[in-house]
Amino acid sequence: MGKTGILGGTFDPIHRAHLAMARRAMEAEGLDRVLFMPSKIPPHKMGRNISPENIRREMVELAVAGEDGFYFSDFEFRRQEVTYTARTLSLFQKEQPEEELYFILGGDSLFYFEKWYEPEEILRHARILAFSRDGMSENQMKERADMLMERFGGEIRVIPMPWMDMSSSGIRERIARGESVEECLPPSVYRYIVKTGCYQQGEFV
Repeated sequence: MGKTGILGGTFDPIHRAHLAMARRAMEAEGLDRVLFMPSKIPPHKMGRNISPENIRREMVELAVAGEDGFYFSDFEFRRQEVTYTARTLSLFQKEQPEEELYFILGGDSLFYFEKWYEPEEILRHARILAFSRDGMSENQMKERADMLMERFGGEIRVIPMPWMDMSSSGIRERIARGESVEECLPPSVYRYIVKTGCYQQGEFV
């Protein structure tokens, strides 16, 4: 049996905080691998503009290349329906029944987790590894985790990590304003965005 971490999201674009969370999860829990699994049609972002799958795929593949234990997964891209995490984990466990699953998320998601589709099903299939974001304290996170476990069962582990002030939406906004975001991105992803101009009209600065 192996220990597999799953880090989902639109990755529009993938940035350094995503990689840092994945690496910290591997170190803290002794994971054998982390799968970076871009969402196809995330339900909470329906109706919003999301970059095409091929662009997000290329950026994730570039970001994880050469990173030991990091892999791109097209598991959600191969599905045709809206990609609910509960359903993804259930299907993935059927395909990989020998794997022990860990679902990695930011602390902001933990504070509206009960509104996700079938949260008890998520916790039935995977342990959750939650990281602080937006300056939330470890105590706040642990209190929230305890409440969710009491309500839905399962296991939620809070993993401390220095806060990294970056988000995909913030990066896109900075690009639109003509600001440099080089410090937020893996070098290969930054070069890809510069080359393709995929987040703006005209030259990327």
